Amino acid sequence: MNNQTQNDVEVSVITTTYNSLEYLPLSIESIQNQTFNNYEHIVVNDGSTDGTKDYLDSLKDQKIRVIHLERSGRGVALNKGLEESKGKYVAILDADDLSVNMRLEIQYATLREHPQYDLIASPFEIFSDQEDIDIDSKQNDAMVSSATERKLELKDFIYGNPICHSSVMMKKEFISHLGNYDQTRDELFDFDLWIRALISSNDSNMYNLEIPLIFRNLHDQQYFESRKRINYLLKTYALRRKLLENNDSPIYYKIVIFFVLIYGFLPRFFRKIFMN
Repeated sequence: MNNQTQNDVEVSVITTTYNSLEYLPLSIESIQNQTFNNYEHIVVNDGSTDGTKDYLDSLKDQKIRVIHLERSGRGVALNKGLEESKGKYVAILDADDLSVNMRLEIQYATLREHPQYDLIASPFEIFSDQEDIDIDSKQNDAMVSSATERKLELKDFIYGNPICHSSVMMKKEFISHLGNYDQTRDELFDFDLWIRALISSNDSNMYNLEIPLIFRNLHDQQYFESRKRINYLLKTYALRRKLLENNDSPIYYKIVIFFVLIYGFLPRFFRKIFMN
């Protein structure tokens, strides 16, 4: 590990995977190509049955630490990755997403420069399975040097989820203080975490960089565009209600989150019309 021990690692990248072999190799490669070197990549295989185990066991990269679990659910897999992590900072990358090659370098430098920040995330760009992309094409020195951060406020979480989980780098002590991910949940592990962070403190120290550091692969297998979408929307609404009930917020926010819920029920075709 380039003359560093595991205890010297600054950043632990955590990827959980369940039957994502179609996407996983490119995701791992995007971390291997990082310009930042002081990291470990913990890949938690949550009981995959599609050949993921054999693929992961064939990897020779010393920075990659593989953990095989029986099928336990993503919350358990995420917390297992946290439990095994050695870094002061934790970065998340979903098994079907890609990180640009300067992602870790930029986020690590930002958190070091601003020790009051608990979390730094970024926007994302979308690609499809059939698309041949250059994940480094959007990055250059001018973009990096001009990148700014925006502090996230309660209102940002009323209209949507402003944090792309797959783009997050956060202090390990931040998530440990919150009790890690709620592994009793079936979904919304990230949004639940952000809501608990907002409830636990009157001042958010969560920030978004204004340059995209992630490419997200949006496909039909993902939870929020599946047949379970209604359940997903209702649970999102419940978390927003919980946030408002535990904060001194304008009463009209309760009306806003109701209309956000109704908008979410619309078919994707109509939502695209409203977004254009």
